[in-house]
Amino acid sequence: MITAYACLGVLFAAPAAAKSFSKGRPQTMREAGLRIAKAVGYGEGLALLMLVAGVVTVNIDHRRAMFPELDVLGEGALLGLAASIALALFAGWITLRFSASAARMGMRAIFIGLLVLFVFRGERLPEIWLRGVELAVALSALMVILLRREVHPK
Repeated sequence: MITAYACLGVLFAAPAAAKSFSKGRPQTMREAGLRIAKAVGYGEGLALLMLVAGVVTVNIDHRRAMFPELDVLGEGALLGLAASIALALFAGWITLRFSASAARMGMRAIFIGLLVLFVFRGERLPEIWLRGVELAVALSALMVILLRREVHPK
């Protein structure tokens, strides 16, 4: 469950990136990167707050100190960060290439797919975190290339 909480930032980062890119086309990749960084920071910050609130709630409920295992927490946080960056880049690219409404629809479809995967295969999340990070990094690299083409069209 800790891994799932650590990955919640993606639910906030991608829509924030779409909204940011809908306010105007970035003139440079630096500007696009700053917009992505702000969106990811926002999403990951909210995920951290929810994670802390969840741990505090469990501690209060059990009336004793219970903390998540640090390795599971670190792996989940890395997966959440990588996924947030990848989907924020994807949402930014869709917004520039098509529209903000297309980005919102695309993110909804992805989130529904991730929810279905979580419901049916959620118990494997702590086991496959590294594969998820690899996939997110590959998607991020592709999205940077595509985003660069949108920011600097030939």
